[in-house]
Amino acid sequence: MEKYFFDWKEYTLENGFKIVSIKKDTELCSIQLGIDVGAVNEEENEKGLCHFIEHMLFKGTKSRTNIDIDQDLEDRAGSYNAYTTYTSTVFSITALFQEFDPSIEILSDIIKNSTFPSEEIEKERGVILAEFRNSYDDVEHFSFNKVNSIGFEKSPLRYDILGKESIIKNVTRNEIMSFYNKYYIPNNTVISIVSPLEHEEVLEKVKGYFSHWQGKELMKKDVIVEKNRGIEVTSRKKEIEQNTIVYLYTFYSLTRDEELALEILNHKLGESANSILFRALREEKGISYDIYSEIDVTDYMKTLYIYCSASEDDILEAKKTIDNCIENIVGKHIMIDERNINLMKKVMKTGIASILEDSEGLCNYALHQKLMKRKIDGFSEDLEALDNIKAEDVYKAAEKVLSNPTIHILVNQG
Repeated sequence: MEKYFFDWKEYTLENGFKIVSIKKDTELCSIQLGIDVGAVNEEENEKGLCHFIEHMLFKGTKSRTNIDIDQDLEDRAGSYNAYTTYTSTVFSITALFQEFDPSIEILSDIIKNSTFPSEEIEKERGVILAEFRNSYDDVEHFSFNKVNSIGFEKSPLRYDILGKESIIKNVTRNEIMSFYNKYYIPNNTVISIVSPLEHEEVLEKVKGYFSHWQGKELMKKDVIVEKNRGIEVTSRKKEIEQNTIVYLYTFYSLTRDEELALEILNHKLGESANSILFRALREEKGISYDIYSEIDVTDYMKTLYIYCSASEDDILEAKKTIDNCIENIVGKHIMIDERNINLMKKVMKTGIASILEDSEGLCNYALHQKLMKRKIDGFSEDLEALDNIKAEDVYKAAEKVLSNPTIHILVNQG
């Protein structure tokens, strides 16, 4: 088996702040800082606070205005980004290596020293409410939100990462600050750095910015994981050109080897341009332009979706075709053989090689591995496990997962 190596070390400061240093022969530095808090950690009256805080950390610190922050990020002449997921909140800068110190300094400032100005909260409240309106107009986004909302009764996945509009409209500065002070602490934070520096140099630089950050007791609620409900619901929406179908499956009880078999199945089912669903709905019947499946093996997620758009005249035929494809896979009437497995191995190896060659991608991969408390080079074990997966394992994964879906159909109200 091919071996994939990169040079990394992990450290934990006395305050619990975790560091992943990756040494790479590059002219760039990539710095990504992740807080181990996302939408799954929000209480019922906190839905949307992670995303709101992500926005607010660019709106002013003890020493910078929002204009200063924007300009200092722009001056790095690289790329910078922030995003919120169900499980984490991430801030990143990738720039020339000479920008290493100012990049890490500004990230430390916005994470530790944000002041949440009241006037900026009101401005950002309006921005996020506009995001809600945009999400309603995005039929694909709307369809995924609907299938989650009907598929779960208690799981936090039933809510969009944007949260609940009623909460965003009324949340106070004190409530935002309370959430921030609870979770945005060093012992709930990971920084991943790709640079040409020696690991000890990275450690000393990080210490200079984060070692005096005061840790505190971390209190997290247990995250509810819930199998999706086997239910089909049809909704109607005005003035849409495309109707949609979304299938939702969950797989919380699978082993990692079984998840790998499911990933092979997902690639064959709807991830590739030569997938079962693509050929059945687009190439053979010509009734759908947009058809795919996607899988998420992140902790607390464990979801597989099938998405399809079609005209109102074809939507029921599309559903029938998807159902037939699923039945034929579970019934072993569609061939999944060693060729499919070997192709998936090649896909994974190509993805790993791409990550290792890309400073930003490697930095992001290492960050999320650490946030999920997985081995930084966990892909090596996955590749070894893939060598032992057979076609029968893929069929068994299909039988375990591809039953009792949540199905949401969206059609034009007319």
